[in-house]
Amino acid sequence: MRDLLSSQRGSAALATVIALVPLIGVVAIGAEAGSWYVTRQHAQNAADSAAYSGALRLSCTMAGAACETQTVDYRGKEFAAQNGFCNYSPNDTTGYPGRNCPTSLPTRTSRAVQIDIGDYNAGAFTTPPAGTGNAVRARVSQQQPAYLAAVLGLTTINIPTQAIAMVQQPTKACVLALGPDTGALKLAGNLSNNGTGCALMSDTSVQLASTPTFTGSGWAVYGVSGCTPTGSCSNVSVPHNYFMTYASNPLSKLDTASFNSRTGNTNMPCTLQVDGWKHCAPNSAGTGAYGNFTVQNGDKYVLDPGTYIFYKANIKMTGGQLKGTGVTLVLLGDSQLTINGGTADLSAPATNTFSSDLNGVLIDDQAPSKTSNKVTINGGGQVSLGGAIYFPKVDVSWAGTTSSANTTCSQVIAKTIDMSGGGYLSTQGCAPATIIYTQVVALVQ
Repeated sequence: MRDLLSSQRGSAALATVIALVPLIGVVAIGAEAGSWYVTRQHAQNAADSAAYSGALRLSCTMAGAACETQTVDYRGKEFAAQNGFCNYSPNDTTGYPGRNCPTSLPTRTSRAVQIDIGDYNAGAFTTPPAGTGNAVRARVSQQQPAYLAAVLGLTTINIPTQAIAMVQQPTKACVLALGPDTGALKLAGNLSNNGTGCALMSDTSVQLASTPTFTGSGWAVYGVSGCTPTGSCSNVSVPHNYFMTYASNPLSKLDTASFNSRTGNTNMPCTLQVDGWKHCAPNSAGTGAYGNFTVQNGDKYVLDPGTYIFYKANIKMTGGQLKGTGVTLVLLGDSQLTINGGTADLSAPATNTFSSDLNGVLIDDQAPSKTSNKVTINGGGQVSLGGAIYFPKVDVSWAGTTSSANTTCSQVIAKTIDMSGGGYLSTQGCAPATIIYTQVVALVQ
């Protein structure tokens, strides 16, 4: 017995077993933590795709474009579901296309997906009460029971992830074709634009008659849904991208302006003065609108500063001279505009005293969509149009040698735009509230 008690055989093995117990525990907990890491990576992928997809949908709303019916929340959760993450409390059973969520989760395991619209600035995300903003935040998480980690006092593990995608405005544009017509921006083969260089953008596709040319630098051609014909699209000599995000429409607020309800058909008062020009006066601040207005060979008209509102009018220039500084033309009803000859020299006011929504706007055409007639702006003579020109429901033919003699701003927004000739385009000197911006979506967090 004394020999047995004094024996040291097996003591090393016992010490090793005792030492292995915590070691095995640490290794096991490490393995469990590794599974948490894998889950987090999957959740982060879901959050990234959800935020990005939601921001793409948000960009359409911000652009004022004709958007699909699905919401930002739907698009975000749709892409989270395609990555295997859905809300399970309450249980979201929406049949998202490509849904890849399990029908049930292990006991005491839950997943959550939350999509928020807000403002992202200087690294901070805030959610305004109205749910508007420039960014989408996706929060994707999984909560599950702890197993081996329970020895450390952990009963449940929450694995949270977050992604923020922001709609950014990187480039100024001087042309925006709104659509929804396919090929809303058509660039003819004899197009040779000049100006200070800016982007030409279609919120649908771009159509090229052949390869356009541009004078100077800074030009670009962009579209949302492709370009035709493919043989010409790749040969454009300026930067081009036919699968962009929608561009913003800064003048969409004019579509619901209160003055759109004005009617009338009175003659515009124009008085011959000693300088040999007929000086015309803008509408009063009250009600009413002007009717037809024609400028032809031998005519010399000056539009005094102010806002001129026309209703069901035919405004036609085939010759003569027309000038005006600090003027805005508002076309209501089934009004029509044609400039096809003569010398036109018009510029918009930086500050419009009739309505601040018209600051920097030269022409606001709220006429309904025309099926047979389009607005024609043709520089058959010397045509200088300074400011923002807006035709949201109308097809515009922009041709000839339009130029800018009195301003550095010349930009056009229309339902469709058919451009040919050597038009002058520029965003320099434009009122900030009228400038068109292209948009991109980027993950910022």
